[in-house]
Amino acid sequence: MRLLGVELTRFRSRRAIVLVLLAATVIMGVMVGTAVWETRPVSAQDRARAVAQAQQEAASPGFQRELKRCERRPEEYIGSEDPAACAEMMPRADWYLSRSTLSLASQLEDRGLGLLMILTALAVVIGATFAGADWATGSISNQLLFEPRRWRVWAAKAAAVTLGVMVACAVIVSVFWLVLYLVVESRGLSTGATVQEQVRWLSARGVLLAGVGALGGYALTMLLRSTVATLAVLFAYAIGGEALTAALPIDRVSQWGLGNNVFAWLRDGTEIYDESIVCPPNGNMCNQTYVLDLAQGATYLGVLLLVTLALSLVLFRRRDVA
Repeated sequence: MRLLGVELTRFRSRRAIVLVLLAATVIMGVMVGTAVWETRPVSAQDRARAVAQAQQEAASPGFQRELKRCERRPEEYIGSEDPAACAEMMPRADWYLSRSTLSLASQLEDRGLGLLMILTALAVVIGATFAGADWATGSISNQLLFEPRRWRVWAAKAAAVTLGVMVACAVIVSVFWLVLYLVVESRGLSTGATVQEQVRWLSARGVLLAGVGALGGYALTMLLRSTVATLAVLFAYAIGGEALTAALPIDRVSQWGLGNNVFAWLRDGTEIYDESIVCPPNGNMCNQTYVLDLAQGATYLGVLLLVTLALSLVLFRRRDVA
């Protein structure tokens, strides 16, 4: 516990980590602000402006010509022989007030999912930064003088970065949904129990994924001993690895892609379109979609994490620390 407390203190004192968490908070604030602004109720000024736009469009020469053509041949324009029916073509103020209503359900697959993806990416950066700083400054050697049992040092750091990231992400995600919920309630709208449960489960899976990302970034950096090397490997995998996987001549090759498994975990299963699914040569109907479920996504990410952790810990215990 003493080692864990020391590592948590080190986690809080890292300026780079504080800046990353601050950036995450700012991003969350921007996402909340845009959601609230884009769905704001229509004001009297907005309606007056829309009415003016509709009147201006109705008075334009181009529209007047179309209206006269409609009155001469209404059946070609609106499918009716009554010229008076052409009044349906008149611009209305509602056409210029296309503003959606704020709801938590609409934000689940929109900003809610996007925020969790951003937090996971930043969590990986935090994990890599937390471990990389010790190697860059050489302080890891001094730490091992006070605690020669390397596995304890490794485990304490892993626990600290995982716990720190998960707590920070839980706070950010909670504030995000709480503010949106309060805004929805203030506008006289309600959120059903089913949607609230979906929000809770999505948030829980997202926070856990961020913790996994931080732990994976930490473990890979302890293996490579460099933050830059870790980020380079992850970038290369995200670009080249996904492309290489997609080129494999196997059925449903997309189920081995990292991105698809992340979405399967966050969404509690996701439907994927895959061109690698072979269709019968004479088949009239061919379904090239399939569902990648939560269990498959969790297994993929879990195995990837366990392999990284095992390699990191074993090599940290055996290699020289200079």
